[in-house]
Parts: sequence; structure tokens; C-alpha cells
Amino acid sequence: MTPDATTLPMTGWTARLHGQNGHPPRLELDPGGGSPITYNLLPQASSGQLVLGAHHARPSSGPVSTVVTLAYGVTPKSPLTVTFVRYRPWRPAGRHRAQPILLGDRVWLAECTGLFDEVQVSTGDHTVTRLL
Repeated sequence: MTPDATTLPMTGWTARLHGQNGHPPRLELDPGGGSPITYNLLPQASSGQLVLGAHHARPSSGPVSTVVTLAYGVTPKSPLTVTFVRYRPWRPAGRHRAQPILLGDRVWLAECTGLFDEVQVSTGDHTVTRLL
């Protein structure tokens, strides 16, 4: 079993799973100093929640000019691949695969240093793209 809370290494955001006593589980992302972002993780909608969100963020430490791209979603039953994509005019797209962090066997989170245009999440023959 994976933990129900973690601090993300690049952004410093905290991620927690809540939900007990018959309430549906929910994901809470706290950027620290801003309003937390909350998602209800409804069991009947989990197949449609492969990617819940993606954000550009400043890291909690290090150079102020650094940008980190963060993405997260519901963990599928099959293995997943997370790829961050950056488009450039007149050149091929830059692609970077990231190893997702699992939270409570329900949610995946992935970070990548840099300013990316989209995140692609693949599970077998199904791919979901989220624009940033």
C-alpha cells in the first residue's frame, strides 16, 4: 500500500487523500501559501479521471526563474506512462517521460522541470492528453 500523503520533491506541494466513514475519497493538493485544490474521486467516474489536472509552478526552493510542470490523475488498473511535451516552432517537440508517484493506490502525481505545453498519459492502447 502506498502512503496517503506526500510532499512533492520539486514543487514542494503537499498531496493528501481524505475520505472515511462512507464519504468518497478526495484528493487535496496544497501549494503552500495559496488555496488548496480539491477533487472528489468518485468510483463510477474513475475511468474518465485518468488526468485530473496539470499546472506550472515555481519550486519551493532553488532559483526563482525555474518552472516545474505538475500533473496528476486517478491511477488506472494497468500500468501508466506519463510524458510531458513541449512544442517548438520549426523544431521537433521536446518530450520527457516522468516516473509517477503513487498516492494511496488511487492517485498518481508527476513533476518535470521545465515549461511544457501538454501532458500525455497512456495505459496500453488508451492515451489522454491535457493541455496546459
